[in-house]
Amino acid sequence: MNFMRKLADIFKNPAVRKFGLPALAIIVIAVPVIRRKMAIVREKAPDTYPVALDLASPRLGVLRAQETFLGLFKPENQAALSSRLSARVVFIADEGTAVKQGDVVLRLDTSDLAAGAEAFDIKKQNQEKVYNRDKILFSSGAISQEQLENSQNLYQQAVSAYEAAAAQLSYGVMNAPFDAVVGKRYLQPGDTAVPGKPLLQLDGTGPGYEVYADLPVETAAKIKPGSGQEIAFNGGVQTARVKAVVPAAANNLMTVKLALSGNKLGIPAGTYVDTHFYTSVSRGLIVPANSVSRNMNGYFALTVKDGTVHWAPVKVLGADAASYCVEGLDPAARLGTAPAQDLLKIYEGQKVKAVRESGTYD
Repeated sequence: MNFMRKLADIFKNPAVRKFGLPALAIIVIAVPVIRRKMAIVREKAPDTYPVALDLASPRLGVLRAQETFLGLFKPENQAALSSRLSARVVFIADEGTAVKQGDVVLRLDTSDLAAGAEAFDIKKQNQEKVYNRDKILFSSGAISQEQLENSQNLYQQAVSAYEAAAAQLSYGVMNAPFDAVVGKRYLQPGDTAVPGKPLLQLDGTGPGYEVYADLPVETAAKIKPGSGQEIAFNGGVQTARVKAVVPAAANNLMTVKLALSGNKLGIPAGTYVDTHFYTSVSRGLIVPANSVSRNMNGYFALTVKDGTVHWAPVKVLGADAASYCVEGLDPAARLGTAPAQDLLKIYEGQKVKAVRESGTYD
């Protein structure tokens, strides 16, 4: 009771009420904050773990820079057959059918033409008999030279009429001009063929094939006719030779035509394939592509020394899908490799844990 009375007497003092109460409030607020800061200071800092990297060494060598574009694969022999007649389709080979040169791939209803050709044939035979008779009569002086020539003209007209009818009749049957596969047919049996419109497409079965690729002008300028390139399909690779570089440019692109011997990869006609063009040859240190990062200041190789990473500036001389050819790098350097997205997270001076030592990079 005495303590409480004394405390009450203290707070009756105007000076205490004016300065003491705010000071007391500040103390009440500050004490928990101070205690929390002291607890944070006493807490143990989290451990830092070294980044795990595979290590490799550069090698001196030659790198053929490669650029990849899509190319259209097609047989060297390819034909779209069209009709010269307007007639009903009796037979047309199914898509995917393998045919040999000379095999019938399409037949039209030419019954009317056949009847007409037969009539012309009979007329030709009759006119031939008349002409042969007139030749005998002329030799015996029974008819004049003029009559013989008129008979000859009539016979020749009959022959021409028959041959024209026979030719029309022959258009009703179409044969494969080379060994091929029926790639696509545009009509069905019973449809009417119209002159000039395609009926079916034949894709040759070799031995020659071609690939057409559109390249930027600056890249096409580096490609030489006769040079060896590669095409890739379904995990396989086949060598191709540049047959021609079309000089006319459209949309800043030029067409490069490649020739292949055989279809070793089993590529269907009309398929787009990856076409690898070797555009330059560089000599220098060959390093893995996943050991080099690029930013606005240039290219930097991820080197490792004494368990610490360092970004070393390098000059890139050439590149392909897996490697860079560089200069300005210590040949004895050890390189760290990591996926591109992980390279961006690695900072100068970071500790490293080697996961695998791969030796000289191949």
